[in-house]
Amino acid sequence: MALYLSLEKVTDDFHLYVMAFDKECYDKLKSFGFKHMTVELLEDFETPELLAVKPTRTKAEYCWTAGPSVIWHFLQKYNLPNITYLDSDLYFVGDPKVVFEEIGERSIAITEQGTTKKSESLYGKYCVQYLYFKNDEEGCDALKWWGDSCIKWCYQRFENGLYADQKYLDQFPVRYNNLCVISNLGAGIAPWNMHKYSYRDNSITFEGKDYGCVFIHMHGLKMDISNTLLSIRSYDDVITKDDKEAYYNRYAEIVQEVLRTYLKINVESYIVEGIGTSRRLYYKLRAAFRNVKVVQWLYFKVFKRTYQGHGTKLS
Repeated sequence: MALYLSLEKVTDDFHLYVMAFDKECYDKLKSFGFKHMTVELLEDFETPELLAVKPTRTKAEYCWTAGPSVIWHFLQKYNLPNITYLDSDLYFVGDPKVVFEEIGERSIAITEQGTTKKSESLYGKYCVQYLYFKNDEEGCDALKWWGDSCIKWCYQRFENGLYADQKYLDQFPVRYNNLCVISNLGAGIAPWNMHKYSYRDNSITFEGKDYGCVFIHMHGLKMDISNTLLSIRSYDDVITKDDKEAYYNRYAEIVQEVLRTYLKINVESYIVEGIGTSRRLYYKLRAAFRNVKVVQWLYFKVFKRTYQGHGTKLS
C-alpha cells in the first residue's frame, strides 16, 4: 500500500497489478477501491507446474518461484504492451518516466545491485526489484526462460552458482541483446548502496555525477507499533542521521498514512532507528561465517535454514 500511495504522489500514469497470496490480503486491497490497482488471488491463478513444486519450497522461496509466472500471467491476460515488476517494499520519490525514457525500445530492463564483487558472486549482480519486459519475442522469451528456471530450482541457498530467483538475472545480458541495464543510480537506492551517495534536493551524487531519485528499496525493515508509536528499524544495518533525513523519515510518514487512513490504526508518531552495536557485531560475525563454504552447506542445505521469517515450509 505504501508502494501504491508513493506512486500516486509522483504520477497518474500507472496501473498496479497485485497478486495477493492470501484471502485476507485480497479482500482488504479490493475493499479500498484503488483506481490504479487490479488485485487477483493466488489460488485462482496457480498453475499445475507451480502447485507441483509448492510443497518443496518455503514461503519466501515459493513467492520467488511464482514471481516470473505471475508477471507472465498479467502480461498475457491483460494483453499489456509491457510490464514492470516491482518489489512491494519499493518507495517512489520521483516519476519513473525517466527510467522508461532510458529503456526506450529495448525489450528487457534490469537494475544492478550496486554492491561488492563478493556479494555479487553470491547473490547476483542484478536485483529482482525493478524488471521491465516488453510484450515482444525477446521480452517474452526472457520471462518464460526465467519462470521455467525458477520452477526447476529456486531455493534460498547457494548451489552451483545459483541463489533463489535472483542469480538467474546474471544470464540476461548473455542471452539477450535487446536489453537495458538501467544506468540511473536513482532507480535502486537501497541499504546496501545508499551509504556511497551524497543526498541533496531529491537527487544523489556519486563519483561527481548527479542522479534524480526515482525509488528507494526499503529492504529488511522491521515495523512495530507500541501504544501510538510506530517504530521502524533496520533488520541488520546501520541507519545514519543522513539516511533518516533523506530516505527513512519520508517512508515512515507514508506508512503512518497507511496505518491511520486505511487500516484505522491510531499512530500519532514514529521513530526510525538502526541496530545496536552488539547486534551489528553479531550480524558481521554471522556474515563472515556464511562465507565459509562448509558453513553455507550446513546452514542452507543440511539444516534447511533460511533467513528470519523465510523458513516456514508450505503445506
